[in-house]
Amino acid sequence: MSTTSFETTEQRALAAEQNASLPKSRKGALEATIKAVELYMRALRLAPTSNERARLDSKCKELLSKAEKLKVEDVKAECDDRNTAATLLPRVGLKQPTSKRKLTTREEIILLEGSRLNGFVFPPWKGDPTPDEFVLKDGQNLFVDSRPLQLSSLQLKTLAGWKRPWEAFAGLDMLQDGIELSPQPTMQCVKKVDLVQDMTSDCSVVASLCAGWARAERGHPKILSSIMFPYDHSNFVPALSPSSKYIFRLYFNGCHRKVVVDDLLPSSTDSRVFHVVDRCNPSYLAPALVEKAYLKVRGGYDFPGSNSGTDLAVLTGWLPEQIFLHDEDIMPEDLWSRVFKAFAYGDVLVTIGTGKLSKREQRHLGLASEHDYAILDMKETDGMREMLIKNPWSDGDVWKGVSRSSVRTDEEKGRPLLGPKEQLSANTKHETMAPGTFWMDLGTVFQHFENLYLNWNPALFSHRQDYHFSWDLSTAQSMLGTFQSNPQFSVTCSQSGSLWLLLNRHFRTRDYQGNNEAPHGFISLYLFDKKGHRVLLSDGSINRGPYVDSPNVLIRLEAQARTDYTVVAAAQDLPCTKLNFTLSALSRCSIELSQAQKRYLSAVSLGAAWSRSTAGGNSESTAYLTNPQFALEMPSKAEIAILLQATEPVADTKVAVHIKVFFAMGSRVTTLRSRDIVAQSGDYRRGSAAIETILDPGTYTIICSTFDAGQMGKFSLSVQSSSDSAPNLRALPAEGSGRLTSVSQPAVFAAGTDRLLAPVWASRLARASLVVQPMNNQVAGTQSPRTYSPLKLTLEQGQGPYKVCLATSSASNENEFEDPATGVRIDDFQIQPEMQGRATGGLWLVLERMAASSAAMQLEERFQILVLGEERVSIGAWGLGDG
Repeated sequence: MSTTSFETTEQRALAAEQNASLPKSRKGALEATIKAVELYMRALRLAPTSNERARLDSKCKELLSKAEKLKVEDVKAECDDRNTAATLLPRVGLKQPTSKRKLTTREEIILLEGSRLNGFVFPPWKGDPTPDEFVLKDGQNLFVDSRPLQLSSLQLKTLAGWKRPWEAFAGLDMLQDGIELSPQPTMQCVKKVDLVQDMTSDCSVVASLCAGWARAERGHPKILSSIMFPYDHSNFVPALSPSSKYIFRLYFNGCHRKVVVDDLLPSSTDSRVFHVVDRCNPSYLAPALVEKAYLKVRGGYDFPGSNSGTDLAVLTGWLPEQIFLHDEDIMPEDLWSRVFKAFAYGDVLVTIGTGKLSKREQRHLGLASEHDYAILDMKETDGMREMLIKNPWSDGDVWKGVSRSSVRTDEEKGRPLLGPKEQLSANTKHETMAPGTFWMDLGTVFQHFENLYLNWNPALFSHRQDYHFSWDLSTAQSMLGTFQSNPQFSVTCSQSGSLWLLLNRHFRTRDYQGNNEAPHGFISLYLFDKKGHRVLLSDGSINRGPYVDSPNVLIRLEAQARTDYTVVAAAQDLPCTKLNFTLSALSRCSIELSQAQKRYLSAVSLGAAWSRSTAGGNSESTAYLTNPQFALEMPSKAEIAILLQATEPVADTKVAVHIKVFFAMGSRVTTLRSRDIVAQSGDYRRGSAAIETILDPGTYTIICSTFDAGQMGKFSLSVQSSSDSAPNLRALPAEGSGRLTSVSQPAVFAAGTDRLLAPVWASRLARASLVVQPMNNQVAGTQSPRTYSPLKLTLEQGQGPYKVCLATSSASNENEFEDPATGVRIDDFQIQPEMQGRATGGLWLVLERMAASSAAMQLEERFQILVLGEERVSIGAWGLGDG
């Protein structure tokens, strides 16, 4: 019975092979060849002897190769008929640029550090392996890796063991179109590839594989030929390794690396599958091995997935770019134009991801929340722009909307227009697509998806430079908006043109723990036109990338020839440890990439704090002058940078800070006058502020303030100079330091009152300063006003026509009234006992206000006088007097 079945099946296969050789269309020839292959595979399973099996196996491989070539031709023809992006012929393969920089010893160490990951060693790629590496020698066992990849607890519950492909595939559904296919692993497929995931939660990985295989099916050169070994270049497919050892050339941690895997696949006790499967070609082995190699790098089959742009960057080495579709700066038409032609040439791989969707939205739309999809094709017809999207889940939801290209002109044929459900049904009949695959117009893509991931062929550029560096975030003061301790670089292009900059954060062991992602933080890139010099703050960038939680961020610009740009690596919430990075610059002309130059040659810094008594707030506050002040002595004229950083609370502090520099001979500023301000840091900034200016020789005073009074915390103040001679920086004593302090009784200006006076006396010779301090000024039933009447404070001897003015708060004009917020005070006057006698008329402190209008005169205002004396100075009760 077995022999008869074998002979009958082989005869049917022979007839099908002969039929395939008859003249017919490409599609017909492909279908006939596929049928012949399927029958020969069935005969192979029934073959009674080893010689028969060897003969039929050779025949299967021969026909598979023929079918592969027919399939490529058929895909090209089909694409021409459908007017898709694949209508453009693939360009001749371009050579990818490599960095020509000589690495420093530290950079070489960084690359070696990146070799050890998740318990395995992935050395930098030194060259393609020879065929001898895959030979199974006599008496040698099949290759087995040092240890199996990690599985999740859920996967372990159904694990039946690690099996060779011919054993693992035996448990798959091999029934295709009524014919049971052979479970023998193959590297060739006769039907269109339809890759899906099942138990492994790596949707981004499988979406990446789908995008890569779809590119090959559109007729472009196979990326597999440069990343997977052994490879059969004569038939353009990977080769089965006799030793079960496979080597992959993947790009991560700064360079291409060697990843070795065996072909053991995890098998489950039920119908679920751990690894990626081709539904149309179940015994197609290559995708499962590519997936295994990548998962070995990322930690195991329990890898929760990242984003497909990151995955494709590792698998292909192509440049990842993440587009936030809901960003207001993204124009759909411009984005389509940029991507569509490159997609047609096979120079970009496209995947897409949803954001967070509610369960109701998922049911209504047929889209999964926070899930990556592959873009298999792009189509533009009569202004209609659509993408062919694939859900990599084997049993995932399918888009329940309608592809607008499916709308037929039914009304022109006398039939009513179809409703949404009928249109979906009609569209399915019109064009057969794999389950989980659907067309979506560009507008709907922007509406329902959040991220577009583009991976660009680096061969689009002819020059590349890489710089590998470490960033120790455990010691670096990475303050919000401050770049003083950030890695910075200088980049220059020899000609004007496109320049791309890519920052890559190296993978670390335990980046992912089980199904829970460890916190990764965010990275970004900033670009400045600063002649390649280091910068202090994030302000003033000419380009910047988004802060992303993935390991890569890309920025693009049109660079000017021989212009030195400054590039800054930025981060938020990264782990406080040492991390390794690679910065890559790519262009069509020669590039120079180096560390940014230090603009300043010397520096000095101090630590200080805003305390309860010195947190005076901004310059509109009456307590502003109580803020910490510093004397800055410049020995020579120089460019300087003054940087203020709030250190506690930590870098993400909401405390907004500011710097002002006064020409005050290094003394405390006691009166705030705009004419005395030499430089200031602009608007208040969160966490940090800076000034870059030129100062002449001399001594200046710096005031460091927070926006709100009473905000306490520590800070650092540093001054950098372009001169070799470092400036001198010292803290100034607080207001009243070393003096006796007392406060007068409240001076109350009632409605209609504009002059108050009080007696002053001291028991012995005393030197003192007087400062006016506003109290709780208010109109009955209202809150305190934000502004105060201008004031003048005068020390007078006697009253009446013979009084003498001894001191006044108006330094330049006795009749000048000043805003209390800017400092109304009398500094360092002397009181002698003989000045207080009755014969002299006594000493009187006079406080006057100038009302802006009659309405303001109705306002009650309260003030007190702060007395700072070397000896005790007393102020009596306030009263009225005309003087």
